[in-house]
Amino acid sequence: MRGHRFHSCLYNNLAFNHGIRLFCIDRPGYGLSDNVAPSNIPHPIAFVYIVEQFLTMLHIGRFGLMAQSAGCIYALAITAQESFVSRLIQPVMLIAPWVGIQNPGTLPLLKVAAYCPTILLSAGIKLIDVSNDLTSMSAKPNYILAPLGSRHATPSEDEYPRPSHADISDAIPFHDFQQRIQSEPNNVLQDAILCLGKSPAGFGFDMPLLHHAKIRVFHGDRDALVPLKAAEEFVSELPHAQLQVVEQGTHAILFDETLMDCVFAALGAAAKASVHQPGRNCIT
Repeated sequence: MRGHRFHSCLYNNLAFNHGIRLFCIDRPGYGLSDNVAPSNIPHPIAFVYIVEQFLTMLHIGRFGLMAQSAGCIYALAITAQESFVSRLIQPVMLIAPWVGIQNPGTLPLLKVAAYCPTILLSAGIKLIDVSNDLTSMSAKPNYILAPLGSRHATPSEDEYPRPSHADISDAIPFHDFQQRIQSEPNNVLQDAILCLGKSPAGFGFDMPLLHHAKIRVFHGDRDALVPLKAAEEFVSELPHAQLQVVEQGTHAILFDETLMDCVFAALGAAAKASVHQPGRNCIT
C-alpha cells in the first residue's frame, strides 16, 4: 500500500476518541522521507533514525507504536532499540504483521518468490500498481473517502489542541486522495525485497532483542497473505506477545472499524497508564 501518511486520516476520529495524538511517519523512500543512500544500513534501522529525529524535534518523550503488514518490521526495529525501552508505551500493536520468509507458516509460493530476480519483482510490482490505479479510476466521480467512526466529545482535557467536531468537511473526494498518493514517491520494491529476505542488510535486528517487549498481535483467520499459522508461530517466539484472532478477518483488517476502535482503545489505555512517567505521549 502506498500513501501511508495520507491513509492516517482514516483513523483521526478513532485516535481523537481515545485521547491519542496520532502521527504517521513516512518510511524511507516514501512520501516526505528520503530514500536510504547506498550503504550497509538496513532500511528499518534508517527508519529508526527518522523517528528519533522526529521525536526530538517535537520534544516527545513517551510514545506508542501501531503498525500493519510490512510496517510491522519497522515498528519492531524501533522496539528492539535499547535507547527506546524507557520511552516506549507498551504493548506495541501489530495488525496483520508480516512475520518473515523463514517462518514455517509462510506460504510456499512466497518462499519461491524469494528466489525471483529483482528485475522480475520490479516488473510484477509495476503491473500491480497499474492494476490498482485502473481500479481506482473506475470509482464514481462523487465517491467520498471518510474517516472510520464518528468523533465523540473531547475525552479529556490535555495540553494539545484538538480539531473541531468532525463534519462532512473531513471527508475527502476519493479521486483527489488517489492523485495525492500517486504524485509522491514510493518504495514498494524495497519493501518487497525486505519482506522476501533478499536485502543483504536484513532487518537490522534479531528476535531475541524483542524478548523484553510486550506485543499485541491482531490477525485475521482468513488472511491469505500471512496465514494465521504464521502469526501463531511468530507470537510463540516472543515471551510477552499476545495474539487476538479476528474471525473472518483478512489481511485488510485495518479497515475494520470495530477492530480498529478496539486497537486504539487499547493504545489509549496504555498511554493513560503511563501518565505518571515524565514526558509527552503520542502514538506513531
